[in-house]
Amino acid sequence: MQITIDDKTIYFNVQYSNRKKIAMDIDPEGHINIKVPSTMSQEDIFNILLLNSNSLLKLYNKSENRTYISSNKSYNHEENFLYLGKPFKLDELLETIPETDAEIQIQLKKFYIAKTKEIIKKQVKHYEKIIGVKAKSFSIVESSGTWGTCNSSRVLTFNYRLSMAPINAIDYVVIHELCHLFHMNHDRSFWRKVGAYDKNYKENEEFFNKFGGVMTI
Repeated sequence: MQITIDDKTIYFNVQYSNRKKIAMDIDPEGHINIKVPSTMSQEDIFNILLLNSNSLLKLYNKSENRTYISSNKSYNHEENFLYLGKPFKLDELLETIPETDAEIQIQLKKFYIAKTKEIIKKQVKHYEKIIGVKAKSFSIVESSGTWGTCNSSRVLTFNYRLSMAPINAIDYVVIHELCHLFHMNHDRSFWRKVGAYDKNYKENEEFFNKFGGVMTI
């Protein structure tokens, strides 16, 4: 859908759900999403957007000025890759740029595996002391569905793409998995434990919900 405000044509997606109020946000690829109650008519949506035109214009300007991060990388000199939550060009991450896309992917994966291993080793050691727990070991793995795991043998795994996230989000995953050494499920006791060491764990978890789709190579 689209709406024109102050001579600016603003394109947006409408997402219906069982909610009571309207909400607006930008997804990782720069699209404006309008979240509305499932019973709201198209006319009501436009009327509310006009009443909240200042907020919508701010969101539009933010989307226009943001750094574009694509989920499907093209490997040209304009492409952005995330590292510690910030966008970087290929030549800022790799010392030399291979000739083919396949070789670039291989080198990028090696880069992220090495960086994630370095960060996780430091952060696990740091939070083990704070939480008062000790993991048997950890490894860096490739996973499409999880950012970290913990098993009954006290072995942790972490997704190699974690170094694309800001350090506070990485710390959340480390704390999350270390707390599983006390509670293997996600009951209230577990989340209280997590919250004791990461007051902003909900916001850090939301980072992966919002940006996980563009944390790619």
